[in-house]
Amino acid sequence: MVLIIVDYISAPFSRRNGELFLNYGNEKLFFSSAQRDMLTHEILTQIDISRDLAEVNRKEVEEESQESVINEQPLKRKGLQYLRMKKSYEDSFILHEPSKEEPYFRRMRENSLVTYLELMQEIEKDPRKKLSDLWSRFLRFQPLGVIREYFGEQIAFYFAWQGTFLTMLWPATFLGLAVFVFGFTKSVRTNPATFGNCTVVNYSGETILIPCNLRNKMSQFFTTLSSWFMKSFDNELNAFFAAFMSIWGTMFYQIWRRNNAVLAYEWDCEDFNEVEPDRPEYHGRSKREDPVTGETEYFNPNIIRVFKYTVSCLIVILSMCLVVISVLLVTLYKLWAISAQDCRKEYTFSCSVFTAFVPSLMNTLSTMILGSVYGWIVVKLTDWENHRTNSEYHNSLVIKMFALQMVNNYTSLFYIAFVRPENNGFQQKGLFGLGADFKDVCLPGTCGSLLAVQLITHMLIKPLPKFTSDIVIPSVVRIFRLRKWYHQDRQNMKDMMNEGDETNVLVREWLKPKAEQFTHGEFNEKIILFGTTMMFAALFPLAPLIALIIGLIDLRIDALRLLWFNRRPVPVMAQGIGIWLPILYFLQYAAVMTNAFIIAFTSDFCSNFFSDLMYCDIKNRLLIVIVFQNMVFILKYVFQSIIPTIPASIRVAQRRKRYVVNYVIEKGDVPYRIKNRRRTRNAKLAWIVSRAKGGTGPKLIPKIKVDALNEASPSSA
Repeated sequence: MVLIIVDYISAPFSRRNGELFLNYGNEKLFFSSAQRDMLTHEILTQIDISRDLAEVNRKEVEEESQESVINEQPLKRKGLQYLRMKKSYEDSFILHEPSKEEPYFRRMRENSLVTYLELMQEIEKDPRKKLSDLWSRFLRFQPLGVIREYFGEQIAFYFAWQGTFLTMLWPATFLGLAVFVFGFTKSVRTNPATFGNCTVVNYSGETILIPCNLRNKMSQFFTTLSSWFMKSFDNELNAFFAAFMSIWGTMFYQIWRRNNAVLAYEWDCEDFNEVEPDRPEYHGRSKREDPVTGETEYFNPNIIRVFKYTVSCLIVILSMCLVVISVLLVTLYKLWAISAQDCRKEYTFSCSVFTAFVPSLMNTLSTMILGSVYGWIVVKLTDWENHRTNSEYHNSLVIKMFALQMVNNYTSLFYIAFVRPENNGFQQKGLFGLGADFKDVCLPGTCGSLLAVQLITHMLIKPLPKFTSDIVIPSVVRIFRLRKWYHQDRQNMKDMMNEGDETNVLVREWLKPKAEQFTHGEFNEKIILFGTTMMFAALFPLAPLIALIIGLIDLRIDALRLLWFNRRPVPVMAQGIGIWLPILYFLQYAAVMTNAFIIAFTSDFCSNFFSDLMYCDIKNRLLIVIVFQNMVFILKYVFQSIIPTIPASIRVAQRRKRYVVNYVIEKGDVPYRIKNRRRTRNAKLAWIVSRAKGGTGPKLIPKIKVDALNEASPSSA
């Protein structure tokens, strides 16, 4: 069901045509909540305090304050961010809209019903509760328009992207389940249970006989179930599922670009160009004349920037090498455990634990620990690079973080997929050339199963600390800050909290953890999840299902975090997801190459389909890689050509918008033909389902209507 309503165009605001703008006479409705917060933050950030301080009599200003600011006046330091950097202000944050769902309101209602009722009268609309009712519960669509009005475009685009990703995962999930069920039934049919002869599968995938006592019979039962499950991943349909996922990546990329164009037009931000101020941390070493303003400005010479970028690149490469070393150390531990447990003679339960489960767990924990360490290193490197604007800083941070996280998350998986298979010949003389006793290989037909085990461990364990921290950290931060402030000024804190636990808004919000760089951290996790889902689809058809479950849970946790657990983030205007879009483009092509090599060198695709036609040596396996990737690239190109990135109706709407805006600015009125148009054109929206503005139930968002524009309000701010 589509609710057809009249939408408005946007134009640069001018007081001369102020009466044409929607809600021009109502100061409470003229700007949305996010716009008010963003404008307030920008005003405080871009105030040049050095100019005001320069006019202050030096005798009336403390000497320390004068030295800390006036001496740096040529650097054109701006207001709030610089003052925070200099510790003039300890903290700054934006207040959430008051809501009766806050815990302190419940305590207030218990203690003083009169005060509670008086405060409830001041809370008119309670936008946070309404947004929470629409958003933070399962089985509801995302109210993207309301999210944008409360948190701004950048966060709204993140949730729109995540919603598109989760929606696109549904067909991949069903097909992946079908592939897995096919493999499982084949595994049960071709490997019947034989409880008369007790056999187990050792660490390299080889089946060995063991005595049939009671313990081994139970072990045989669970080993049989495990064997059925493990052998269900590598089957004849894997290559076709990998090709499907490669094309699925292109479909997702193109559909998201269409959705991005629709949302950018509806949210009036497709023509947004931000003039960014310098970061307060930025400092130049040389002077030059600004070619635009003619003023003297400080800058960093190119040689200094190139030097810093080179050093950062070398440190990032060194960090990547440490990831590889950590994987090899885990492998050495596994070889030691095999020798210590004497697993080559008898593969006991302890062998299964110490040589299979523990190494997988160690790889996952290593990934998580190194990820945290690399996050700190990347921030320090990016600070040292001394970027001029926040966008430059953010892009540099994202590129380095993604590069490290990609290597950190995928190295152990690539090791199992390409180094361990004995047929690939990487360990003919053992690991590091240490001899046959130090071979860490898997036999043909078992490597795919071992990779699937690592992927299951990786995808299931890795999100748990994140989910826990999202819920636990806000409470820990609140307790820590409360104790710190209480010990600093006990009596003052006691007085404030006696009145303020219910009424002091600043104290309540200060106790919450920050939500800064929210989209950066969340995008990094989701992009890595997207890469895992695509790059290893050839041997793990359950990846879309796990990614879907994780995404649905994380979506609701993020909603609760932003609304109730964290401080309100500063709204940021954006046109889309920024630098993450080219990273998505890179990953979908990298996934084609990875799946091609997994099919040819790790799975049993060659022996299952071509064993009667050719010998599966390296030459013929490379031929499979070339044929697979070329066929998939051709199909990807076809789908990219078929699906335009901008819907035709949006292109028409953009042209009409430019025409109407120019006409309004020039004539002060709306063209007669546009004003009297009765038909509504709706931009077709693929896959984004949300709650219509002002609606009461789930509907398709009514995309941009170029409709009859009212004479009293032909455009909106």
